[in-house]
Amino acid sequence: MPDQTTLSALGPLAGLYVDPAITEIIVDAPNRVLVEHSGRLEETSVAFASESAQREVMKALLALSGLPLAAGQTIADVRLADGSRVLAIFPPTATNGPCLVIRKWFTSALTWDKLVEWEFVTPEAVDVLKGAFQAHVNLLVTGGTASGKTTFANLLTELIPAHEHVVVVEEIKKLQVHHARSVWLEAATATPLPMDELLSIASKLYADWLIVGELTGPAAACALEIFGHGHAGFTTLHATGVEDALSRLEVMCLKANLGLGLSEIRAMIASAFRLVTFQERLENGARRLTQIVELRGAENDRYVLCPLFRHSPISRKLEPTGDRPRWRS
Repeated sequence: MPDQTTLSALGPLAGLYVDPAITEIIVDAPNRVLVEHSGRLEETSVAFASESAQREVMKALLALSGLPLAAGQTIADVRLADGSRVLAIFPPTATNGPCLVIRKWFTSALTWDKLVEWEFVTPEAVDVLKGAFQAHVNLLVTGGTASGKTTFANLLTELIPAHEHVVVVEEIKKLQVHHARSVWLEAATATPLPMDELLSIASKLYADWLIVGELTGPAAACALEIFGHGHAGFTTLHATGVEDALSRLEVMCLKANLGLGLSEIRAMIASAFRLVTFQERLENGARRLTQIVELRGAENDRYVLCPLFRHSPISRKLEPTGDRPRWRS
């Protein structure tokens, strides 16, 4: 339960904040407040008395973080005491008025049973994912905007055996890893470090699992090299599909100026990851895991992709293709 100071700062949003089924609060306008509730985006009856009242709540939340808005600053992305993230955007950057996104840190209501109940995933697919973690198979979690990649990644960390050692590396701390044997490294702190340098440091720590926050930019190449040299782990990537995710990784590596050709980069990607998942938000607002694909290397400069599960538009469920992952052979 958040403390009284936080609840007071939230104003009319306080009731939404304490609801364990709500994982995200989005304020588009004083009279338009939406929430992510039980896996779906819903409008609420909550409203601010005015735009001025909305601004006051936003500024109060920023003040709680210890990083109030500086003169001339229009965007702030901060963390509250309980770990929740607050993204506040003010005019003139937000041209039609201030907007606010709160991603709640406490998600105890989210479990694998809940994701199965909401039909995000099936028990059969969960069983394959559990087997992948037992076999130390490297995983790339991909999905579109607001598809729930972070939520899914949080639950994946629960599949790591309790006796193993976990190192988490992020640009900004967003993941929730409750593993007893975990070390957390964050790049964007008061004494910032480049992500590639932080990844290099992380690779020297004794890690059974290396978890890397969302890949962006040239630092992705460093992560791929580490994963490809025997470190078990997983990371997330924004993409519109499995093939698009692999193409985005190629572009990031090219921007890193490693002096490698495309065929060499593809070989590096294929050695870094064994399993790729893709999830998306459907037209009705529901989030679904729609693909689980085994990456079986690269041949003739092409990835060898073997779909294990696909989302069926007929049954509207994630269905097995009949292929078995090779680590189970």
